[in-house]
Amino acid sequence: MRAGEFTLAVDDLTVETGEYLIVLGPTASGKTLLLESLAGLRRLHGGRVWLDERDVTGDPPEKRRAGLVYQDYALFPHLTVADNVGFGLERSHAADLKRATGGGGSERAGGKPAGATPDGAAPPSRTRRQTIEALTGMLGITHLLERYPEGLSGGEKQRVALARALAVEPRLLLLDEPLSALDGPTRLELRRELKRIHRELGTTVIHVTHDLDEAMALGERMAVLVRGSLRQVGTPTEVTRHPADREIAALAGIPNVFDVEETSLVAGGRGVRARLRGGCELLADLSPGPAAQGPLAAVVRAEEIEITPGWSHGVDGLADGGGLVDGADGRVDGAAAGNRLRGVIATVQLQSVHALVEVRVDPVDAAGGAETGGCAEPPVFTVDVLRPQVEKLGLEPGLRVGLYFAGTAVHLCRAGAGR
Repeated sequence: MRAGEFTLAVDDLTVETGEYLIVLGPTASGKTLLLESLAGLRRLHGGRVWLDERDVTGDPPEKRRAGLVYQDYALFPHLTVADNVGFGLERSHAADLKRATGGGGSERAGGKPAGATPDGAAPPSRTRRQTIEALTGMLGITHLLERYPEGLSGGEKQRVALARALAVEPRLLLLDEPLSALDGPTRLELRRELKRIHRELGTTVIHVTHDLDEAMALGERMAVLVRGSLRQVGTPTEVTRHPADREIAALAGIPNVFDVEETSLVAGGRGVRARLRGGCELLADLSPGPAAQGPLAAVVRAEEIEITPGWSHGVDGLADGGGLVDGADGRVDGAAAGNRLRGVIATVQLQSVHALVEVRVDPVDAAGGAETGGCAEPPVFTVDVLRPQVEKLGLEPGLRVGLYFAGTAVHLCRAGAGR
């Protein structure tokens, strides 16, 4: 799929019936283009689109029964809420009647008209008004039926747009950044509504967003789209814990991403020794292992790092010092093996619930030993700490601290994009 000089290349993406799939990607990654291609609003330059085991690549939008909700709502300003919600019903009911009377048109898998009874006859349908009232009641906007879009809040407009898309009983609901224009509390409320509607209706949903919290809260699976390329597909946990490359790690909100110069297996083959630029070494988990051959990056999630003021107390009884730490069985690949670094707090950034503490690791001494517990070109590690812990531990710029994180907290991924 091409739009000007931009190319969207999705080699293979399968969405199960009734699934809620999140497509996560930054601005200008091709998310809207993907939805418009699935809805039939864009002509493909290659590839096929299948819906309910039927090739719909050449079908116009009205035959695909895909409801598309844009982030700017796209409501008709001269129509009331009731007329906006019911806009597509006449055409949809006419198409249903045509299918039921043998006039051809789109069919669901199994060969019977959409909504047909077991003997093939079309069931009596709800009136237009009943459909509108049922949907607006589900979304809590029945009291707005005679209002016009101009006087509605952002959350109300989004509910109207959702009701309009659901009115035609879409086989596929396509949501284009549906919550991005809303304030924080309204966004959380609509997020809960989307989850409830999906649970009640079981509609297949493809929801695109750049918001990681939104993606984690709603998605059963997550597909990551960057610069028109489908980079990774998996559960939200899989993608955020084991990103395939450093750009995905950035989208997953992971601040600790470091270039790796060299890797080697540790004794026993249960871990990887990763040497960062400047000589600092980290123990990384072998599972799921490096994502590809070639340049790699080490990824460490900020919330998996323990921080201790000073280093005299150690962590879990471990001796002071930097770099790799032996496990309880005396091996660097043992059950308690991990990484111990020490340094100085550079900044403390307070947030609503958490705080991000940046620690500049001590450099290696002139002899290159590990006694000072750091690197020749020391990286800066970001640690995610609950705000009460900041005061309890006395964390502030200039304080010397020790850091500890297990080998399983270190993931190796591609340093570049890759496909």
